[in-house]
Amino acid sequence: MNIRLLIHMVCVAALAIGLYMVKYSVQDVQRKVATLKAELASEKESLHLLNAEWAYLNRPDRLRQLADKHLDLVPLDSRQIESVAVLPAALQYEELPVANGAVQPVSSVSEGR
Repeated sequence: MNIRLLIHMVCVAALAIGLYMVKYSVQDVQRKVATLKAELASEKESLHLLNAEWAYLNRPDRLRQLADKHLDLVPLDSRQIESVAVLPAALQYEELPVANGAVQPVSSVSEGR
């Protein structure tokens, strides 16, 4: 009977120690979670503030003033505009076969003005 009682006491002691360890590890995890939640709230507030500052700095009237002050832009003159045909994307290509079987693109629009 004493051996059985001793085994039960050892099991109860092991369970008590295990429960003690689990309890304090759970408290540590809860503290970490609370700390992370506080950090997350702080980061969200900082992000909200940065978004507000970004919106303030990117106002069209402010950007226009900065562009006028720092860029030497002039209005577009009609003489600066060319026809669409001079743009490389506007060229149309045809594929002509070559003697060795390869295909070579050739422009069908002349590149002169």
